Amino acid sequence: MTGVTAVDVVVVGAGPGGCAAALGFARRGATVLVLEPHPDRTARFAGEWLHPAGVAALSRLGVPLRPPRFLRHRGFVVHPGCGEPPILLPYEWGSAVTAAHHTFVHELHNALGRQPGVELATGQRFLGLTPDGRCRTGRGDIAAGLVVGADGRASSVRRDLRGEPARPVALSHMAGASLRDVSLPAEEHGHLFLGGPGPVLAYRIAADLVRVTLDVPLTRPGARQVGDYFEQRYLPHLPTPLGDALRGVLRRGELQWAANSFRRRTNFGQGKVALVGDAAGHGHPLAAQGMTCAFLDAECLAECGTAEPYRRLRSARSRVPELLAAAIHRAFTGEDRATVAVRRSICELWRSDPRERARTMRLLGGQEDRRTALGGSVACIALGALARTITDEHRDPFDSARTVAGLVRWLGWLGGRHVGVPPEPEGGRVALLGL
Repeated sequence: MTGVTAVDVVVVGAGPGGCAAALGFARRGATVLVLEPHPDRTARFAGEWLHPAGVAALSRLGVPLRPPRFLRHRGFVVHPGCGEPPILLPYEWGSAVTAAHHTFVHELHNALGRQPGVELATGQRFLGLTPDGRCRTGRGDIAAGLVVGADGRASSVRRDLRGEPARPVALSHMAGASLRDVSLPAEEHGHLFLGGPGPVLAYRIAADLVRVTLDVPLTRPGARQVGDYFEQRYLPHLPTPLGDALRGVLRRGELQWAANSFRRRTNFGQGKVALVGDAAGHGHPLAAQGMTCAFLDAECLAECGTAEPYRRLRSARSRVPELLAAAIHRAFTGEDRATVAVRRSICELWRSDPRERARTMRLLGGQEDRRTALGGSVACIALGALARTITDEHRDPFDSARTVAGLVRWLGWLGGRHVGVPPEPEGGRVALLGL
């Protein structure tokens, strides 16, 4: 095809966020062209957990996720380790849905095929924007009222905009395993196991398949030592069926790896270009909010119709999920005194206070995005950590002062410009008054 084609919207990327954006615009009468240069990448290690807010957004777009291909989950079970009993965190309303990533993509591609006004062009690449705003592609120039970048963390559309943000900050590695014919301690729940160098998340994605993901520090050992590292540092904190199945995966060398990084969600586009999902920014996947944010982005963009009102709305509504993901990752991986106190306070609150459990799950599930709600939760956690530090009779006063100073730094980090970026390690000495 040569010459110039005119459509209302060009969507770059036919992953979950791109498909949702295309459906949202087409259901409002727009003509949409979806470009997907790599249709064979749907089997990659990517989003598989969709929180209730994302499920509701897809339902509004006419994509109900029904069993048996999609499995319902009622919440999470947190296993603190050290012999402590597990903590149940149920969703207040609705349920999450899980499936293999390619199952989500296949369902959304089928929805595109049923939706009038949408063309899915596989094997076609985005080559850039012309000075007059046209979209250059492998099939010629496209004149579009809006170009939607839904092409992931390495977004070509984002790179083509002026003012590209700084490079993403590396956080950790993620190792993933598929375990067949194993049971979970409580079905219809995600399970978070603490106690190792990083948390382990396990959840069912098919009737006979459980996904296990392990958060691994950047300082992980090399390929020859990684098996022993997992055996000694992670497997002791897992139930025997999961540990035995994961041991087999390690011996067969079947782990999948992904890089975890942080890019603040501040670039939602400009002019005739809008960014959705990971193209707009991303955080640590432990909170499992990637697909949910992408669907909420896409729905909001289709409702707004243009980039500027969309940018304003999603910039405001994305801050709480971003802060929450950063805080959860730090709380469950840090080993400094203050972070250990925060982690213990979180578990104690979840165990003892049903209101705090409900608030946590509203925030995590995408049903609550007010900063006041997150602020209230943070205040309760910080006060609990402070009270535990002050009343600990066995703690040296100097150690207590260091912990209190660390808590102040924790709150400063969470409310500051560098939230999401790993903090610098603690120094050797902390003054009692000069923090």
